[in-house]
Amino acid sequence: MNTNPTPPILVALALCLALVACDSSTKRLQQAQALYKEGVQLREQRRSEEAAEEFLQGLAMVQRSPKATETVQLEGQLCDNLGAMYLKHGLFEEAFKQHQQALNCFKQVADSSGLMNAYRNSGRAVRAQEQYTQAKQYYDSAFRIATFINDQAMLADLHLEMGRDYYMETGNFPKGIESVNQALEIGLNDNDTDIAHMTLGILYYYTRDNDKAKSYLNEALRSERAGLKMSVYQTLYAIAYSEGDYQQAVQYHQLFTENMMQADAEHANENIQRIKAEYELKAQQSELESLHRTRDLKLYLIISLAVIALLIILLIVRKKISDHKLEMEQFGRQVERDQNRIHELVSDMENLIRTNDELRRQQQSLPPKDLMAIQKIMARNKVMATAQALSEEINNDSLNFELTDNDWKDFISLTDLVFDGFSQRLLQLYPKLGPWDVRICCLSKNGFSNQVISILLDTQTDSYYKRKTRIKQMKMDLGDDNRSFEEIVNAV
Repeated sequence: MNTNPTPPILVALALCLALVACDSSTKRLQQAQALYKEGVQLREQRRSEEAAEEFLQGLAMVQRSPKATETVQLEGQLCDNLGAMYLKHGLFEEAFKQHQQALNCFKQVADSSGLMNAYRNSGRAVRAQEQYTQAKQYYDSAFRIATFINDQAMLADLHLEMGRDYYMETGNFPKGIESVNQALEIGLNDNDTDIAHMTLGILYYYTRDNDKAKSYLNEALRSERAGLKMSVYQTLYAIAYSEGDYQQAVQYHQLFTENMMQADAEHANENIQRIKAEYELKAQQSELESLHRTRDLKLYLIISLAVIALLIILLIVRKKISDHKLEMEQFGRQVERDQNRIHELVSDMENLIRTNDELRRQQQSLPPKDLMAIQKIMARNKVMATAQALSEEINNDSLNFELTDNDWKDFISLTDLVFDGFSQRLLQLYPKLGPWDVRICCLSKNGFSNQVISILLDTQTDSYYKRKTRIKQMKMDLGDDNRSFEEIVNAV
């Protein structure tokens, strides 16, 4: 008697499809968890851009999965880590959105630890935008949860961060001192202890208690980190300068320069280690992928009958082809982004070259007598003379200067004469700029270094870098512009 083989095959196919459908959400969750772990490893290796890409891919998979407790928990972790990557690269608004999404996820699953970290990170994001009142609210929420769950390590970190990044920034130096001391009382690791001592030294310097400031700053010098020691020597230089000990100030400045060079060298060494770790990670990934493929194949061969096995293999092949197409599309998009980035960089270089040629033509168009007269007048200006002296050598004579508002007005007028009304064109483009902002732009236009400009403004180099960033983002509304502050000024 003849039998029809079609119904059993259809039944087997239906069973396979049902199994795959039930298993797809589980596989997506497992893949998202693997992407999250890999992103965390990349973040620890300071490969932030690659880590952000892993978090984004994991987030895309999680958002397509059913909203189970485990899925919502993982979504919160991915969003919180992705927000930290955005914050590191200055994308403050995007970082805040991710941390807010993480808060919503952690609230749904009642994860106290996750909420505590998300509140803290939300405070960091709004503080970076100088929204200090809102930042304080988020920090206070993190404090309440840390106190409730008795997380002593987090409490110490929060006290240190509040003293360094909130109270110091808002000018509440006594409260900052109190907060950092509370962190030390709870207990910090060696690295954070050095940071706490450095922060206390700076806070006491701001309160004019130089003796205590020097005591804590000297404690911080036990650190092996060149970047931290660089900041300490910068503050000690400011203290010595304010006390009139110019010889000691020059010595601190030399130590500052030495540690700055060492910090640059350490950064280069970190890049070498990063490249080495990248090759090792790729080798591990290839080995794990090969192992997973072998295990899956054995599992299907053991469980399935002959016909079912053939159908499953067909489905696997199709899925592999789909995944390969998706990977190729993602790779194509990445290549396109890289090409666009290269084109942007080339365009920026061409604009900078054209700007320099324009300035050179403007100077060459002046009659020789007028150009010599302008150069003599510029040399007699006190701001220009002081800046040039600092550029050549930093010593007791060059550091002993005092500039009046009239000196600055004369300097801006001469800059306008040389650069064809630079300050007027600058204010037409960016009307939010204040008088001190215009002075900074004129100094940058004349080609003086960041170090010289920070000394002329009587501020620390780190504070000057932050100020340039605020001018670019808040005053010029150019937060999305990839050009440096100097390139923007030179393009005016």
